[in-house]
This record gives sequence, C-alpha cells and structure tokens, in this order.
Amino acid sequence: MDDTKVVGYSWVVFAVVLCAQSTALGLAMTCIPPFLTTIAKEMNLTSTQVGTAWGMIGLGALLFSVLGGLISDRFGVRWTGFLGLLLLASGGTMRGLARDYHEFLAAMFLFGAAMGLTRPNFPRALSQWFPHNRLGMVNGFSAGGSALGAALSMAFSVSTIGPAVGGWRNIAIILGGLTFLLAVAWVVLVKERLGERSAPRLSTVIKGFGLVLHSRSIWMLSIAAFLLFGHSYSWSSHFPGFFEVKYGMTNAVAGQIVSITLFSGVFAGIFGPTLSDRLGSRKPAILLACVAGGLCNMLQGSFLGPVLTIILLIMPFGVGTIAPLLLTIPFELKELNRSVAGAAIGMILTFQNLGTFIYPILSGKLIDLFTPNYYPYFGAQMMAFALTFLLVWKLVPETGPGAAKPAPRPASVRAGAA
Repeated sequence: MDDTKVVGYSWVVFAVVLCAQSTALGLAMTCIPPFLTTIAKEMNLTSTQVGTAWGMIGLGALLFSVLGGLISDRFGVRWTGFLGLLLLASGGTMRGLARDYHEFLAAMFLFGAAMGLTRPNFPRALSQWFPHNRLGMVNGFSAGGSALGAALSMAFSVSTIGPAVGGWRNIAIILGGLTFLLAVAWVVLVKERLGERSAPRLSTVIKGFGLVLHSRSIWMLSIAAFLLFGHSYSWSSHFPGFFEVKYGMTNAVAGQIVSITLFSGVFAGIFGPTLSDRLGSRKPAILLACVAGGLCNMLQGSFLGPVLTIILLIMPFGVGTIAPLLLTIPFELKELNRSVAGAAIGMILTFQNLGTFIYPILSGKLIDLFTPNYYPYFGAQMMAFALTFLLVWKLVPETGPGAAKPAPRPASVRAGAA
C-alpha cells in the first residue's frame, strides 16, 4: 500500500473502529450518567459517591492504558483490541447486574480497565491504514462516532430507551451484548498492516517506552489530555444535575438539554480535525478550540432558551477538535518512531483517565460545598482550556501535514531495536 493513498480495506478498518467507538465507548459508557440521580436514590448515594462511581471508569483506564499500549506494541492491534472489547462487554454487563454500590463500583472499574486495553488500538489501527494528510480527519470521524453514541444515550436513555427495555440495568446488559458482537467483528476484520506487525521481543517494547518517557511533547499532550478529558467526564456526570437543582427539571429533560452539546460534538469532532488537515497545521485549530470551549464553559450556567442553545452548540468545538488531534500528533512527531505509537498513545490515555478519575470527584466536592452556586465548578472547567492552550502552543512543535513529512514506517524501534 502506498503511504500517500487510501485503499478499499482502509474503510473496512475505519468502519469497525467507528462502530466500536460509537457503541462501546459512546452508547455503552454514556448510558449511565442520565440515570445517576436514579442510581443515587436507589443506592442512597451522595454527590461525592456519584462522582466516585463515575470516576472509577477513569481509574480503571488509568491503571491499564499504558499496559494496553505496550501490549498493542507487542502483540498488535488485532488481538489486543479483541481482548479489550471482550472485557468491555463483561464490565458493561456487570453494571446492569450489580446488586449494591460496591458491586457497581467494581463493574465500573472493570469497564474502565477494559477501555485502557482497548482505546490505544483505535488511533493506531487508523494510522496504519490512512496517510498522514487524512489522519486528523479519520480520527475526528471516529471521535464523532463516540460523540454520536453519547448524544443518543444522553437524549433518549431516560425518556425512551429505558422505558422500552425495562430500565438502566437492561440497557447496560443489552449494550454489553452488542459490544461482544463488536469484539468478534474486530478479530475477524481488523488486520495488521504489512511491515507494522508486533515487536519481536519484549525488550524492544521496553526500549520504545523509554523513548516515549523522554519526549517532552508526549508529556505536554498527556497533561492536556488530563485537563480536557477530566473536564469532559466531569461535565457529563454533573451538568445534568445543575438543571435539576437550579431549575427543578426532571432528569429526562436535563439529559435532553445536555444532549444538544453531544449531538453538536459529532460535527465538531469531524470539522475541527478536518480543518486542521486542510490547513496543514495543528496549532491554529487548537487555539480556536480552546477559546470556544473556555468561554462557553464559563457562560453555560447563565442563560436559558435560545442563548443557552447557541452556547451548547458551540461548546463541543473545544474538546471535539482537540481530542482527536491529541491522538494524531504523536504519529507526526519527528522525535518518535511509529513503532512506539502504542506506548505513546497509552501514556496520553493514562493521563486522560487520571483526569476522568480525579475531576468528577473534585467537581462533586465543589458542588457539595457551593450548591446552589455552580460558578466555582464552571470556572474550573474554563481553566482546563486555558492551561491546555499554554501547554500545546508553547511546548509542542507544529506537526501538521504542512510542517514536515511524517516519520517512516519501520518494523522496529529506531534506537537499539533487535
């Protein structure tokens, strides 16, 4: 396959990744937040306990993302992705079978651990089968699928899907079954690209991880992922409750309002990275995204009606643009070889998941301390974008298609590979 062209099989890989993102990470993960107030009443939980439960996904993924990346480097995307999706199916089903809070926490943790094993394989599989000048776009479409699944879950889980299937527990079990089918589709359809098979020895993988640990750019991207995804998970778990507390809305209506942002995120995740590919530059797109995301997060609690709708439509251009680019830039860095991509993505996802564990808990504390005043919480959300801009703009080199040609695709780690 020519490195500058897209072949028919590229779209097969893309379709499987898109389905996995939209179902296993979009629908299956986000089917829980609309029911958090219901679960809290059922299990007699505080806001902090609710944040902890949601944060367990981040904790599980935090502990297993680097491992998932290293396993992917060693054994390849086909079998690592298959194992991860099987565990996602198990964890997702266990949520619906949990009898009490502790079992629910354990199921959420397993779901997160499975995410850690699975997610590094999505951008890595796409990077094998798409050229440099399409990578931002396909990662954006993939993220858009996740946003679409999340939006559908947020909008219809309580009002439509839950009543149709018998509640949140049955939703979790059904989506666990669908994720199992995706695992089968993955192992049958997703293949390694010739020349990018797994590392021959464990020592090669360890040396590659050492290169990643010495990369300042990967550290900056990792911290940015911590800030932005921590913000995003905190927002999805706590923002629906804002409307219930301040305006007395039902959780169904609150979920439908929040889904405006999630539906818009589908477009944002495609438009922002595609614009970046067209410009041949990453940083201008990240600057615009940080401005849009930061301002909208600070203003979201001040309005209702059409103004709020506009804010919620613009807001996802923050995370929606930056998130796919954080998983694209590592494949473009001159300092790293593509054979260590799993380790690099795993490190970024580890920090991302650290944020998803810490942010919901701290946000729950802020809300418990200041309710009904949510502005300390909104201010913390805005700061995530300000800090991300400073880190990426100042400390990460420009890597877009117009900056330089990507690194070659060797079969082993550049320095010291045996």
